[in-house]
Amino acid sequence: MKNNLNTTYESFRKKPDSRNKQGYRRLSQTDLYQQVVGFTCMHCKQLISSDPVLSGVNNRNHCPYCLSSKHVDLDHSGDRMSACKSIMRPIGLAWKQSRNKYGSSSGELMIIHECEGCTRLSINRIAADDDPDFIMNLFFAMIALKADFRLELEKAGITPLIKKDYLKMKACIYGKN
Repeated sequence: MKNNLNTTYESFRKKPDSRNKQGYRRLSQTDLYQQVVGFTCMHCKQLISSDPVLSGVNNRNHCPYCLSSKHVDLDHSGDRMSACKSIMRPIGLAWKQSRNKYGSSSGELMIIHECEGCTRLSINRIAADDDPDFIMNLFFAMIALKADFRLELEKAGITPLIKKDYLKMKACIYGKN
């Protein structure tokens, strides 16, 4: 005979009807899904393909239309440990010095992103399908940056482009003339 009192023992013995789904991530939030299918840009809401054949890079981390990114990395590239998850807006271009003896002497052209949530700075590779006109506009925005912010970038280990880099930057984007 079962008693009608709701005791701790009865609550404890009761088995759940199904698995707890609150502990699982939705498929669209997994890294594998985003690598295969892509993602939606947080800024311009465009659907972005992560296919390396289209983008020319193995890890797509920004929108090719507006060049915005999402703050996901905390200490190093690929760790996906940041709790911020805010939009990282593109603010300029920089050279990343290559350690490869076959790389160019000036380095690789990179996009500088600043997080809107925590103001952290990072650099990201330019992909093959990025909008070249938007990249040119970033160059001119970089030239207009204030001197104290340029010093802040250099303290963070980021080498921003200057006016004399225009021809090298244009050759990186459009190819050599």
